[in-house]
Formats: sequence, structure tokens, C-alpha cells
Amino acid sequence: MSPLRLFGVAALDQGGAAAAAAGEQRALASGTQAVVFRDLAAVVCDTPTARPQMSPDEFTAYRRVIETVFAERAIVPAPAGVVFRTAEALVRWLELHYVTLGEALAFVEGRCCARVHVSRGLMTDNLPQGLGVERTTMEIGVDAETMAVATFRLLRRRAVAMVPLRPPRETGLFTASASFLLERDQWGEFATTVSEEARRDPELRFRLTGPWPPYDFVKMQFAG
Repeated sequence: MSPLRLFGVAALDQGGAAAAAAGEQRALASGTQAVVFRDLAAVVCDTPTARPQMSPDEFTAYRRVIETVFAERAIVPAPAGVVFRTAEALVRWLELHYVTLGEALAFVEGRCCARVHVSRGLMTDNLPQGLGVERTTMEIGVDAETMAVATFRLLRRRAVAMVPLRPPRETGLFTASASFLLERDQWGEFATTVSEEARRDPELRFRLTGPWPPYDFVKMQFAG
């Protein structure tokens, strides 16, 4: 049997769990199969070798699978590249971590992830004479960071949880980035709040992405 690449662990409803027990479990995403333990379904695909490295195409496929499953049900994403040598080893892992995985799925059920990046581009055309770019960058960054912290404090009140992130490289001058866990039906209100914050200071750039699966709010354990 080929090794199995794990995409994530999803929740099955009673009908899905009963179908799995009868050997009738359908794939939760195209090109995958489900390894089921009770009401948990590990979403996997065959992989030629037990290597953890992933090519860009494989990483794109990893994201596609998780987001396909997320569109219909709760899923706890696995770290990219996790491979189990056999289905039996995967079932043992599901059994060992059954309670923890169930609690994680309950925590993210009905929720999504929003990522907010705040940056401020450096404008050098109208700098006062003799003012160095390095100093100006620092001053702008400190001012923007202060505003970003205040904005994130406000957004946190509209979210279940928040974690800081490293900013994406393409945001320009770094200020701050954070991920927010939201109720799915609160996405519109959250987006409106981000837009309102962006209008408060036109020189700040706000970038909201999502809704994403809960990539930033769950961590799987593979020791033991």
C-alpha cells in the first residue's frame, strides 16, 4: 500500500459516520479518500514516497483540498507535507488523538479565518531636504504600527480569537498582520469594520483576505 499524504481531519455527521461504517464513505474532495475513525475522517491521497517535501503544484493541491472540504464542513488542516506510511498507522493516530481532534473540530465548527494586513508605503517625492529615507521609514513605520495595534484591538472584539502573523512580502513597508477567527455569518460585518478603519487614515493600506479555513488556529500533534 502506498504512503498517504494527510490534508486534514474533518467532522462527519451521523449519516456520514454510518455510511463509513458500512463501507460507503464518499470522498470529501476530488482526488482524495477518507480514512475514518468513528466520526472523524482523515482526508488523504496516495503519495509515491514518504517524503515530507512538497512541490508548488502539490502545495496548491493541498490548499484546494482543504478549502473544498471547508466549504461544506469543519476541518482541522494538517501541516503541509505530513505523510503516514500506512492507513493502519493513521487510524492509530486518529484513535490516540480522538478527543483532542474532536475538541478542535468543535472549536472551529461554523467559523472561518480572516487575515488582515496593514502597511504604509513610503513616499519619497516630497521629503523635506536633508531628511534621510532610513529615518523616514522608521518614523512612518512606528506611527503606522501604533495605528495598526489600535485597529487590531478593535477587530479583536469582533472575533473569537486573534493571532499575530508575519506579514506577506508583497505588502510593502511592514506594519503588522494578524489573523482573526470569526463566526462564518459575521464575515460581512467584520469586512465592513475593516473598511471603516481603512477610511480613517487613507495613507494606511488595509488588505483583508478570506474567508479561509482555520489554518492559523489549530495545530496537530504527531509525537507519540
